[in-house]
Amino acid sequence: MQTFPIGFLRNLSLLSFFLACLLGHSAFAQQASTISGVVTSQDDGTAIPGATVIIKNTSQGTITDANGKYTIHAAKGATLVFKAVGYVTKEIPVNAPVMNVVIATTASNLNEIVVIGYGTVKKKDLTGAIANIKGADIAAQGQSDLTKTLQGKLPGVTIESAGGNPGAGTRILIRGVGTLGNAAPLYLVDGVPVANINNLSQADIQSIDVLKDASAAAIYGSRAANGVVLVTTKSGRNGKVAIAFNANYGVQHIAHEVSVLNAQQWATVSNAAHDAAGLPRLDIAANPAQLGKGTDWQDAIYKTAPIQQYDMTVSGGNANSNYSFSGGYTNQQGIVDVTGYKRYNLRVKSETKKGPLKIGETVLLTQEKTINMPGGWGGQGGDPVGSAAKMIPVFQIYDSTAIGGFAGAYGPVVNVANPVAQLYLESIDRVASNVLANAYAELSITPDLTYKLNFGYTSTFGTGTDYTRRYNVGTLFTHPTNDLGVSKDQTDLLLVENTLNYSKTVGKHSIQALAGYTYQKNNYTYLYSARTDLPDGIKNIDAGAGISTTGGNSTQSRLASLLGRVIYAYDNRYLLTASIRRDGSSRFGSANRYGDFPSIALGWNISNEKFYQALSNPVVSTLKLRASYGVLGNQEIGDYQYSAAIASNINYVTGAAQQKWFGSIQTAFADPNIKWESTKTSNIGFDAGFLKDKLNVTADYFVKTTDDVLLNVPIPGSAGSVSNPVVNAGKLRNSGFEVGASYADHAGKFNYNVYGTFSLVRNKVLELGTGSQQIFGGQPTHHGASSTLTEAGGPITGFYLIKALGIFQSQEEVNAYNKSGQLIQPNAAPGDIKFYDKNGDGQINDQDKVYMGSPFPSFEYGLGFNLSYAHFDLNAYFQGTHGNKIYNGLRQDLESMSLEFNYAASTMHAWTPQNHGTTVPRAVINDPNFNDRTSSRFLENGSYLRMRTLQIGYTFTDLVKKRWNDGSLRAYVSADNLFTITKYTGFNPDLGRTGSIFDRGVDFGHVAYPLARTISVGVQIGL
Repeated sequence: MQTFPIGFLRNLSLLSFFLACLLGHSAFAQQASTISGVVTSQDDGTAIPGATVIIKNTSQGTITDANGKYTIHAAKGATLVFKAVGYVTKEIPVNAPVMNVVIATTASNLNEIVVIGYGTVKKKDLTGAIANIKGADIAAQGQSDLTKTLQGKLPGVTIESAGGNPGAGTRILIRGVGTLGNAAPLYLVDGVPVANINNLSQADIQSIDVLKDASAAAIYGSRAANGVVLVTTKSGRNGKVAIAFNANYGVQHIAHEVSVLNAQQWATVSNAAHDAAGLPRLDIAANPAQLGKGTDWQDAIYKTAPIQQYDMTVSGGNANSNYSFSGGYTNQQGIVDVTGYKRYNLRVKSETKKGPLKIGETVLLTQEKTINMPGGWGGQGGDPVGSAAKMIPVFQIYDSTAIGGFAGAYGPVVNVANPVAQLYLESIDRVASNVLANAYAELSITPDLTYKLNFGYTSTFGTGTDYTRRYNVGTLFTHPTNDLGVSKDQTDLLLVENTLNYSKTVGKHSIQALAGYTYQKNNYTYLYSARTDLPDGIKNIDAGAGISTTGGNSTQSRLASLLGRVIYAYDNRYLLTASIRRDGSSRFGSANRYGDFPSIALGWNISNEKFYQALSNPVVSTLKLRASYGVLGNQEIGDYQYSAAIASNINYVTGAAQQKWFGSIQTAFADPNIKWESTKTSNIGFDAGFLKDKLNVTADYFVKTTDDVLLNVPIPGSAGSVSNPVVNAGKLRNSGFEVGASYADHAGKFNYNVYGTFSLVRNKVLELGTGSQQIFGGQPTHHGASSTLTEAGGPITGFYLIKALGIFQSQEEVNAYNKSGQLIQPNAAPGDIKFYDKNGDGQINDQDKVYMGSPFPSFEYGLGFNLSYAHFDLNAYFQGTHGNKIYNGLRQDLESMSLEFNYAASTMHAWTPQNHGTTVPRAVINDPNFNDRTSSRFLENGSYLRMRTLQIGYTFTDLVKKRWNDGSLRAYVSADNLFTITKYTGFNPDLGRTGSIFDRGVDFGHVAYPLARTISVGVQIGL
């Protein structure tokens, strides 16, 4: 499309008008009338300034102003041609005095509208690194959680499962881990901060924009160091009422179970282990051949579970107002018996214009009910998933004579609970009600200057209930009373924002300026009450006759900010973005309360240069280079950490009369000089379109360096502190490369789109604490040592483990492994593991740990394609990681053969004098060589490739036209998590979890929830 300078077009239109008058075209003048209207984008309804409006086959025309408005004199029956850079040319016959026109963007994604902080911008004018996905691209996948549908689709954005539990959500990391505390990004829904976006409905999403570099995110200052996720919900559009209805019903089943022994196999291995240790065999294992398969504990708790989701949206509007209403319902039963999740969504969004004033609001209401598994009964089985793997299959599920009705373990075995009893004798649920409200008023002071007042409010009120019935489960688990605990928590956030926006185009110069002031207040309140010895069937605190426990606390924090930004473009070629934000946070002392967070970015649209446009059919049809630098902040620590904690109600007695006194005492140390974490980010990248923009590529390279990392520095317990103080004592660096690409084309009725992402991130700890500080984490079992270490010079949470070198095949090999004639492993025997004496001191201990790999992948990737032919469509998506390690904590227990619980199926092939070709050591109770110690033996390759989505749909075009004249009807069948290619032997290589960053990559299988495979059918109706 040819691009005309704005000044040239303006002069041309004026010249044409005067020439027409001079030539005396009186006939035209008699028939001509004034036509006016607004030109807007089909994508998001925004006005398009600088669009040309020309009367076809003439030189008469005009351009739209900053608000997309135009006025032109044209005769009835003439045709108006609407053109704009990045949009499809549209021709419309003159048929009314007011003609509002909507035009579509061209294929190039450089013309897409993306959301940035406090505004929007076309991607071709963007200088920052932003990943974007449209709501229409989030296909219905039978998932109750929005974020799981995004996995692998946004370059530089890692979205990990937080477990298979219904309603568990995900963990999002943007460009790796840049802090040692809370690494979650800042989430904003329609401009209002929220804790996460797991409870949003997919049907309500207009777009999701992820701000990754400082240029994009610095406008959010102190909260943006971990990136920013902006969610825009759907708005109504000018036109008739539109109704959309989506329904999905599916079934879920466990994707992968852990292979363990049946009763006969267990007894065989147990007997071999006791014989090797010279100990008498267990009575329950005396006759293996008579035991059969016994109880399949995993089969007892896992089930095929239904999932159903329904959403309806009603939207519409006119030239002055629009609205969108929606409601949704999700019901997901868990693949673990009893567990489940229900959610209700209600959304209202509208906007009204009256003269220079525009007002609007968004209200999101959500209620969630989650039924969770018990976390464990104090034994070594863990939750029901862990217990189902470790429970000895000789024992039975039910015992009608026992209190509670369940059987359990007895005898000299490890205290692993009956997992079915756990599920049915302890009920844990949480009900959370969420409110998000946003209201704004925008006043056009002049055509170029607008003022916006924005109010945001969120409230989350949760009630948790834990009711435990009285029981005797076997001889190892006894609970004589019915107990009830109830917790209530509420989090309220108030946001007030005042912003001024200035937008002006003069000739080749375009400028957008933003200035604002924001205030944010957070309140948190927690209450807890519990009572023991309740009557059977009564679940009220007052009914209890036993011990009563109460507690509660509250915190408050505030954030006040000044912000400013300038976006400048010259001739659509040279781009500049500069921003600054000054934040003041109550989480720091008065001396360090304020922080400044500036950024600057440059862009060059090379393809708009005259020399480039002169090229004949260039392979690279559009090309833009970007570079940015900025500083981001992080305040994600607890409230009042700069102030020493004083505990009240500390009572003591003195004197002969033993008089009671009331007092207080300091319980924790604090550093009053703690201040912001600051992250300096450099980014270079490009956006390119190839082959006439059929192929679009975005690539970025970045370096992030975080100073003054906020962390808890360990101090001796003898100091009298109940916790480690927070100090600024660390420095981290992340660097990486990321690319996203898509190719779209068609051949007749066959349309196709192929897209993919690739991300590579490296991290390193540059400084930590006093220089020699080490942070240990990732204790994989109830009794195992830590598996990860974070220290200066190494990666965050690297695996540092004692290295297993194989199996001693003979006594000669045991004897040969010595230091100055002393056996390095004096308790070893043939069939035991040989461990590496790294420091050469002649013994095996924690000083022999070596670096064995990282939980962070060498790279992550995603690949998908969308195909359509006639009425059929096919969508598929693959996602995976490569090069990451996972420590399999459950396998460490199941392959130990040292304790009295069930074992992994692999132990049937353990080492014996006749079987040397195995990696599983000999079976021996009490394990004198510590074969099951935390070591590289249980560190596995965590790489995987997963077919995350496969969906086949059919659109009933003819049927819809016959019934409704206008509308759409599509039916589909979908499979999620259809298969996973991996060498990892645990439940799921996509660990994620939401705990400490120092536990990353450690699979705590005893408290896991397996991933589900889902097959569903659905229908999408539009009227």
